[in-house]
Amino acid sequence: MWRWIKIPKAVALLAFLLPWMSVSCSNNTLVSATGFGLAAGKFTSELPGRTPATGEWNLYLVIAITALVMGLVIAFLRRGRTTAGLSLTTTAAALLFIWLGTSRYTKAAVLEQASKTRATAVSEVEQAAASMINVNWHYGYWLALAALLAAAAIAALVLSGKDPDFEQRR
Repeated sequence: MWRWIKIPKAVALLAFLLPWMSVSCSNNTLVSATGFGLAAGKFTSELPGRTPATGEWNLYLVIAITALVMGLVIAFLRRGRTTAGLSLTTTAAALLFIWLGTSRYTKAAVLEQASKTRATAVSEVEQAAASMINVNWHYGYWLALAALLAAAAIAALVLSGKDPDFEQRR
């Protein structure tokens, strides 16, 4: 079972290349981003004639990618009970930092950030317009989470001693 742990970890890393998020208003997509784009603060503007939006680096997502890469390297280089524990730790860290990194892109957080950029009070019309904003999470995000959960399950099974093939090869 241990040899299979590389697959979900690689899938989770590749999922960062896929679409993760988009922000839309009245069913018109305004911006979108991949997982790596969110980490680097680079968004694609979906409005014609607009330049792509850039923001600041998302340190939490950068740490999640780093933990994922470290876990993948550990899975290829080492074998042993310690390795299974390290793999589970890096997988859990990647899940935690993805959650922390994407929590800044909830609808409430996006609306709060938009209100900070405005110096004037928000009118009722602006509040109504803001209520039509939606943050949509796409298949790359869900695939990354599912793959990391699968990797965590495999590492936990190996760590618990339920993989006799792993124990024989040590």
